[in-house]
Amino acid sequence: MTVAARTLAKPAPSSATGAVRVLFFGQVADACGRSLTVAIPECGCTIEGLKSHVAEQVEGAGRALCESCIRAAIDQVLAPNEAWVSPGQEVAFLSAFSGG
Repeated sequence: MTVAARTLAKPAPSSATGAVRVLFFGQVADACGRSLTVAIPECGCTIEGLKSHVAEQVEGAGRALCESCIRAAIDQVLAPNEAWVSPGQEVAFLSAFSGG
């Protein structure tokens, strides 16, 4: 995976909602389960904002997702916490892995 160069500009706010499919891998999956569909604003949100939405739905997710070793991928491309997520996209949260 490579780090995505995504536009960080925010669209105009909206009260409508959309959904994002969220996948969890590694130790974060132990705390959050394997997958979840999360409602987000129709205009989207940042990865950080998505973490907050997940924490509202899954007990213990906030602590698991705030670890510095947790990486995010949007549509299978690594992305920074400031990256913008739009409804219909797939976001994965990955714990640090090791091995060979």
